[in-house]
Amino acid sequence: MPPEFEQLIKDHSGRIRAIARRYADESGIDDLYQEILEQLWRSFEGFQGKSKPETWIYRVGFNTAMTRLRKVVKQREGEQKLTSLKQTDAMSGDRCQAEILDDFMASLNDIDTSVLMMYLDGLSGHEMAEVLGTPLNAIQVRISRLKKAFTDRYMEVK
Repeated sequence: MPPEFEQLIKDHSGRIRAIARRYADESGIDDLYQEILEQLWRSFEGFQGKSKPETWIYRVGFNTAMTRLRKVVKQREGEQKLTSLKQTDAMSGDRCQAEILDDFMASLNDIDTSVLMMYLDGLSGHEMAEVLGTPLNAIQVRISRLKKAFTDRYMEVK
């Protein structure tokens, strides 16, 4: 295994794990993580460095996760119904920022979750558009809507 690939994985293992955590249930996180690593390895020779490694990792990770999700759509729909019920219960009481962010992300569709993850990770709108194959203005609109949805849901206006 080339040392460059090993270093790339070491440098970005947290990002890869975050993608796996978002798109897999608890029992499937490690499996999806391994699938993403495998796809990164398979496509490493083709990575020409025209984009940042983070962008490439998100693209490969997102595509791998989407492929896997297509296989388990019915299971996912059941989990979303359960998550919706849990959200109603979780809305009461004080929660830490991580719980609030997890709650918000659980309410989003997969594309919006990906945009939010990349936004929080500091990717530019252009990089997000490249990863998702979406026009830049669509990314900007999604970010604006995500900010408004978060503010409307979690911020008290006095």
